[in-house]
Amino acid sequence: GRLQNNLAGVTEEDLAPFLIRKRWETEPHPYIFFNDDHVSMTFIGFHLQPNAENFVDAIDPTTERLIKKNVMTMQLYQALKLQRVPFNINFDGLPRAEKIERICNVLGIHWPVDPDETYELTTDNIMKMLAIHMRFRCGIPVIIMGETGCGKTRLIKFLCELRRSGVAAENMKLVKVHGGTTSEMIYAKVNEAQDISSINKRDYGFDSVLFFDEANTTEAISSIKEVLCDKTVKGESLTPNCGLQIIAACNPYRKHTDEMIQRLESAGLGYRVRAEETDEKLGS
Repeated sequence: GRLQNNLAGVTEEDLAPFLIRKRWETEPHPYIFFNDDHVSMTFIGFHLQPNAENFVDAIDPTTERLIKKNVMTMQLYQALKLQRVPFNINFDGLPRAEKIERICNVLGIHWPVDPDETYELTTDNIMKMLAIHMRFRCGIPVIIMGETGCGKTRLIKFLCELRRSGVAAENMKLVKVHGGTTSEMIYAKVNEAQDISSINKRDYGFDSVLFFDEANTTEAISSIKEVLCDKTVKGESLTPNCGLQIIAACNPYRKHTDEMIQRLESAGLGYRVRAEETDEKLGS
């Protein structure tokens, strides 16, 4: 038979060393983007700092933690500085218009327009948008994890509106996934999004996004995996070169303690019946 593991008394801290999980907030994100003009570059997420060995280290600008030692020689560093390569820029200190201009340089947007002046453009938000963009370019599936209300949807909405550059067209289709969402509903939304995306790509030249919010709340998550990772609908490939990008967002899973489960049940927010508390009955 199968080997049974007794996890009684095992805490989250005990399991932590065995989990392959990295949190965005605790990891450095050094990026060098080759801009769409094929000439300039954008450096974000790290600063360069000369060391005593006549080399240059890459450090995290917020924590000053060493990311990688001896990334380049001092000679190369000085030569790049003479060519006005923009190192060690504090993005949080830049004017808003310049932040948007630098984002658009990477995205290949020639007419930058601020789509939402109420959205705060922090270095963290900028890095997330550019990371999503690079995954689109490389064909890597994009899955965003975060608590409800942390700003996942608004981040994607800002990115999509930035791509539109003021054009009166819909380039983001939001699907609110829930427990009643079926595979057929998911496939129908994908087909609708493909039609919209094909029009946007043909008429305006920009991509469109299909965003599955709270994707892990449905039993049909395998269908979301199919369109996101396999890029197929019922085994049929998505329309090639239609400019459709697919994103899934999910809420993190948390293991409740016995005390929390008891509190939820006493408040009427949970219902659980143990096998040993039931009687087997045949008939009425």
